[in-house]
Amino acid sequence: MYPVLKADAYGHGAVSVARRLQSEGADRYAVAIAEEGIALRRAGIAGEILILGASYASDFPMLRGYGLVPALGDLDQARGFAERCRNGSARFPVQLKLDSGMGRLGFRPDAVPALAELLRRSPGLEVRGVFTQLASDKDPDPGPTRRHLEALHKGVEMLRSAGIAPGAVHAASSGAILTKEESLLDAVRPGLALYGVLPSEDLADPGLTPALSLETEVLAVKDVPAGTPLGYGGAYVTARPSRIAVLPIGYHDGYRRSFTGRATVLLRGGRAPVVGWVSMDLTLVDATETGAEAGDRSVLLGGFGSDTITAWELARLADTNPYEILSAIGARVQRVYEPSDASD
Repeated sequence: MYPVLKADAYGHGAVSVARRLQSEGADRYAVAIAEEGIALRRAGIAGEILILGASYASDFPMLRGYGLVPALGDLDQARGFAERCRNGSARFPVQLKLDSGMGRLGFRPDAVPALAELLRRSPGLEVRGVFTQLASDKDPDPGPTRRHLEALHKGVEMLRSAGIAPGAVHAASSGAILTKEESLLDAVRPGLALYGVLPSEDLADPGLTPALSLETEVLAVKDVPAGTPLGYGGAYVTARPSRIAVLPIGYHDGYRRSFTGRATVLLRGGRAPVVGWVSMDLTLVDATETGAEAGDRSVLLGGFGSDTITAWELARLADTNPYEILSAIGARVQRVYEPSDASD
């Protein structure tokens, strides 16, 4: 398994998540860029760290020094790495990404023979794995995924026929892990589901529990009369005497400006609507119905009492998906980790 820790572990805090996974026995991880892998290494994370995104041959010394495994997906890139490890005393581990239909990074089928020949002439490169990205893993129609897997298997067989051992073959991310058994190959790459969130609302919930909640405390409270403009531009005007709670969180923290007039927060067992424009550092909510005092707990994402605001709820309000909602939580938001149960 390659737990995916890119984008700061989808906003959860990559180092802390990796340490917990390491304590559970994980020894392979996936990130998007080298800088994410370096941060894990500097925090003491051992094991294989695969870079799923762009890697550059010019960064070879850094990658080797930190023990990071780049994904090769282009012949010029592969030639660059082969040249830089030509005279090395130790083989340099890489993985190969095949483009099975996503149309982004990866070797297209017609490039695989040239790739195989390059690898045969490059003993300094050690192939640790071959993988692809499934474009429709959450689609109930199995056809697109089946075609992706057929392309992957064809590419792997071409490499084997050329004498190139493929290492671990993998394709499945969260959606495929949950719905496409045929995609469970030598390894899987759980992302959103690892953090307890379904990658699609159309999937049956196997009992996932979200790992993250986003909350703050009421910074200040103001009682204002009807007709009071609030926030930048006075875009919201109170229609009644109102109690307005000020929350010390804004769009720099990942609480999106587009939540204005749409989202609610959980406060004192009820829902308080967001009013006025969400600003960079502050958000206003109408606490007239719920009541509020400075210091009150306010939940923007997660459960409070009998109610829950999910990542999918916020995603619908912002016309996006939970991946963006979670990964956008800003670096200045403090991450607090509850200790696991002794039985965990």
